[in-house]
Amino acid sequence: MTRKKKVKDKNNARERVWKIRDSIQKLEDVKDKIVEFLNTTDESIDEAWITDVKEVYFSIVSAWELLKGISDDRTHYDKSAWSYLELAKSRLEQSSSELKILGKDGIKLESELRATFKVCWEQISTELENLVGKEEHKAPTQRVIKYSDEEYHLPCAICGEVEAGFKIGVSSIDGKKYLYYIGITTTASFSLKDAKKVFSLLEEDKLAEVHDFAHESPALEEGMDAYCPKCDKIYCYNHYNVSEQWDEGFYDCHYGTCPLGHRRIILD
Repeated sequence: MTRKKKVKDKNNARERVWKIRDSIQKLEDVKDKIVEFLNTTDESIDEAWITDVKEVYFSIVSAWELLKGISDDRTHYDKSAWSYLELAKSRLEQSSSELKILGKDGIKLESELRATFKVCWEQISTELENLVGKEEHKAPTQRVIKYSDEEYHLPCAICGEVEAGFKIGVSSIDGKKYLYYIGITTTASFSLKDAKKVFSLLEEDKLAEVHDFAHESPALEEGMDAYCPKCDKIYCYNHYNVSEQWDEGFYDCHYGTCPLGHRRIILD
């Protein structure tokens, strides 16, 4: 690629990123309408509901500001930009659950919020992928990786990213050793005596039995959050397509949907 073409491509990217402000302006307009509605409704509204919808907007703006920095070669905060997008998505679901119970006007505003948010999300995420490049996924050669005698990693079946696993650690509360499960949405502790059984199952690549063990324990009522029982595979947060469920502004649960469409509650 010639230097002239590189400059042209960079300028085009900057122009596209800058134009996203038009979509963000529409989102801001909807946000302002919702704030006005919440301030004037006869319902007993929690002030936190106004904060929730504002956070939808400001999280999107933060992601866009970081995107502008990337397009100008000033920074490479792509992970931070993705984090803000995820935060915005979470606040969207929370705010949507609140608006839906406020009658026809609330439902109409919820629909407008979701529609304008979708445009901003798609534009920002597309430009992030264009500027940073899509990450090349490499499936792991092992489903279970023994990191040490006291730690086992569970890589994502799609990209190999390690976001889940078991390890023995010392509690900061009582100073005792426990077996810990570190997952994609939660961390849980088990008795140290369970480590021998769990590690033995992991050594034999028996993920289903490890999941059943975890599922039967009060510590992880839904089992391993990174595991899809129907696929018998481990997925990272992104490839399990984790989403939050909210009910009238209150957190309900996390769902995971694997690449084959198997959906289940992974955290309740």
